[in-house]
Amino acid sequence: MPNTAFPSTATMVFCIGAQKAGTTWLYDALRRSEQVHFSRNKELHYFDVIAGKAQQVFDMRVQATEILANRLIPQLGKRNRANLQQLRDLTDLLDIYTGEPGDHSAYLQYLLEHYKNQPVVCDITPAYAILDREMFTQMGQIGSAKFIFILRDPIERMWSQIRMAVKTASPSPTSFQGACIARAQQLIETSRLAKIERADYRRTITELEAAIPPARIKYLFYEDMFNPASMNSLCNFLQIEPIATDPENHSNPGAVAAMPADIRAGFCDAFSAQYTFIHDRFGGKVPDKWAPEFQPDLTLNRSAG
Repeated sequence: MPNTAFPSTATMVFCIGAQKAGTTWLYDALRRSEQVHFSRNKELHYFDVIAGKAQQVFDMRVQATEILANRLIPQLGKRNRANLQQLRDLTDLLDIYTGEPGDHSAYLQYLLEHYKNQPVVCDITPAYAILDREMFTQMGQIGSAKFIFILRDPIERMWSQIRMAVKTASPSPTSFQGACIARAQQLIETSRLAKIERADYRRTITELEAAIPPARIKYLFYEDMFNPASMNSLCNFLQIEPIATDPENHSNPGAVAAMPADIRAGFCDAFSAQYTFIHDRFGGKVPDKWAPEFQPDLTLNRSAG
């Protein structure tokens, strides 16, 4: 049943990904609107944790709390102030996981803190893309929720994800290119690419559409998202006033590394089913910037239609 703790005059909106597909840019853009409410934490990771899909996120948050608690010293004065503030923020965040199964009131209490009657309440957590239809159903019952799913060319998205992972591991600048290639080769050789849930658009869309009516789902293409027309279309979907954005100001630009031809060929083999599904599903809406290797198939599909 719908959760009555959610304001009846607002619409819940979930942005469920994909990773490295402009969700941070979208977050920054929507925060400019006085009609959209966000919690104090950018990615809540609530539904993926309670679904048993992100235990590592919960563990990291618990460990961070323990580290901060251990830093406290038995001394009067302001030396504990910064650690206590961070500790309060983390314990408040951890409290969202304290409800019974099916009871999302603790999550909503955290989400709606400082809520000022905005017509849209938003949770942008790209990792929600790995959820199944049962969890999407629960999410959809909160404020008759709407969903945003951003699609990016699978090859470019994966290469960006690899570069981000390698950069996070902090290799020396001279080894960055080689480290990216090595990570990609490992994923290709172990046949892991096709099994990465965040890269499986077909699975996410199938599960989402099994739970949520089409009118409450907005698909965006990363390659078009920064255009004013695309942003206006999103604002119409959210039923909010248009938001002025800077198309050139992309958040979290990735570190530069060239993709070798053999790596690209391996990616093409791994993601061919994804390209086929997306082209069949969206037809001419798929940006021309998507992998040219698969454009002939799209031409055939259009001719047949």
